[in-house]
This record gives sequence, structure tokens and C-alpha cells, in this order.
Amino acid sequence: MEMDPAIQAEIKGYLTDLLAILEEEASFEIEGDPDDEIYIDLTGNLFSLPDERPILAGLEHLLRVTIHRKMGKDCAIVIDVNGAVKRRRAELIRFALSTAESVRQEHKRVRLNPMPSRERRTIHITLANFPGIKTYSIGQSDVRRVVIEPDET
Repeated sequence: MEMDPAIQAEIKGYLTDLLAILEEEASFEIEGDPDDEIYIDLTGNLFSLPDERPILAGLEHLLRVTIHRKMGKDCAIVIDVNGAVKRRRAELIRFALSTAESVRQEHKRVRLNPMPSRERRTIHITLANFPGIKTYSIGQSDVRRVVIEPDET
């Protein structure tokens, strides 16, 4: 499904204004589907927007609120700087698949280190159809983690 041109225009305007206020010279690409997730990659030498998740999460929230107020649309948004989130996702996918294979072969449960919800979601989605294993999350807040274990059913 192609992105609604009005939503794309709203995002472009928001980011263009933000980069002008920050006096940053950067470009950005927008991809994805508002019904799933919109991915925005800012590229360039961004000194005001380091790859720090709390700062970027705040910007994602502000953009989400802006789109909701102006267009009545709720969207999941990921703002990335120079592809760091995409690289981390790829690492997580490789790690999840490798760990799941070990769990299946050794028939032993593995508890992963605590991670943010977005990363846990990536693990769960990656392994949703992996034969012979199941995943679930345990813990609260900052210590919430994924467990990968053999599926005995």
C-alpha cells in the first residue's frame, strides 16, 4: 500500500522545518505504510540529532501527535539517523535466528538481555513462524526481556 500523499507532505514539512530550526543540512527518505510503520532516515552530518534514542523517540512522538491532530491518523513512526536503526534491526534478526536455532537444537530456554520494546517486537516478529520454538516477554519496564524456548506442543 502506498503512503497517503497528505501524510507524506505533512512529514516532509515537519522535518524540513525542524532541520531549518536546528540549522542542519541533511536529507531524508520516507518509506513504509501508515497502517504498519513509517520509517524516516535522516542522512548527513547531524550534530543536533545524534543517534540517541530518547531524543529521537521524542521527535517520533511529536511527529505522531502532529499527524494525529492534523489528519486524524495514528501512525507508528521510526526516525533513524544515518541508518543506525536499520543496521540494529538487521543485527537483531540475525541474532534471533541464530539463537532460535540453538534453542531448537539444544532444547534449552534462553533469556535475552533486557531491551526496548521496539527491539523485543523485532525478535517476536522474526521468530513468529520459526518451527519448534516460542517467544514471550517477561519482566517490567527497563528489565523486560524476551525468552526463547522450545515449543513442546
